[in-house]
Amino acid sequence: MSIEITASADSRGARHKARGAVWGRFRTSVPGMTGVVLLSIFAVMAVAYPILTRTVWDPKIYDPETGIDMVAVEKLYVDEVIDPATEVGRVDAFLADPFAKPGDIVEVITPAATSLRHPLGTDPWGRDVLAMLLAGASSAFVMAIFAAITTAVVSITVAAIAAYRGGWIDNMLSNFSGALLLLPVPLLMIILGTSTIQESIGPAQFGFIYGLLAGAGAAAIVVRTQAVSTMRRPFIDAARATGAGGSRIVIRHLVPHLIPLAAVAMLIGVTGAIVADAFVSFLAYGENRFSWGVMLNSAIRFPSLRGLFDTPWHVLIVGGVAISLLAASFYLVAIGLHTAFDTPKFKR
Repeated sequence: MSIEITASADSRGARHKARGAVWGRFRTSVPGMTGVVLLSIFAVMAVAYPILTRTVWDPKIYDPETGIDMVAVEKLYVDEVIDPATEVGRVDAFLADPFAKPGDIVEVITPAATSLRHPLGTDPWGRDVLAMLLAGASSAFVMAIFAAITTAVVSITVAAIAAYRGGWIDNMLSNFSGALLLLPVPLLMIILGTSTIQESIGPAQFGFIYGLLAGAGAAAIVVRTQAVSTMRRPFIDAARATGAGGSRIVIRHLVPHLIPLAAVAMLIGVTGAIVADAFVSFLAYGENRFSWGVMLNSAIRFPSLRGLFDTPWHVLIVGGVAISLLAASFYLVAIGLHTAFDTPKFKR
């Protein structure tokens, strides 16, 4: 009895030491820690928005959809604008007052400038850019987390079943995963987002569906390779010789060897989910009526409404950089995990 207890304690100690070694290697990875810092910032942003709207921000001003805070500036309606600060052309004058004539003074509504009230200014419709950025972080973060978890669970499940069962089950699952590669998941999600059921797809549902398809497709193919290799290792034969059942072999011996590779595949795959979600929102589809894609849509669409070419770059840059950094944060963490697990101990 004492021998069994000692062996169990030694096993727990070895696992604890291995986890500590993995964290030590990850902590020394500059890309990995940079990704963690970025993800932490986005997590704070996602939590900050609902708190600010309930405590500090006035919804009439800081609601990302209906909030408005514009400045009215009196300008002279002229045929040819020489001084944009004091003069206004035909298009802007018509939008401000359809009955105005050249020579009239019209009130032109302009976005609020950067200030303590609006740290990032407002967009052409008077909506606070910081409020839009934080609101978009909430939906994007939820979508990314759902996509990441679903991708990992599905890829490990499919790979473990295929490797353990083998035979026709392995062939069927492998062919199904290969078939999913014929239609890239980001493109499939864009098609789904523009379909008739798009109104029922929120951030969580979008992330779940993306993770389901990505996990059963490319991620499962990558993880299955590791699963098949693991099933041929001597310790699997030893477990069978001791009478271990199928569930014990899969859960205790196979799955732990798949988690590192699944984590890397999951985090890399999430970048596609973030881009696909932003693009669907940019096209103004989906139940999520506000996201960073909507910010880009507003920035691009505004000049066409006015017939001008003065795109509000502060809105365009903020939304685009946010999308890029969130995608990059998951990718950087994946690099750090790959470095942490890329040792002979985890390759065996």
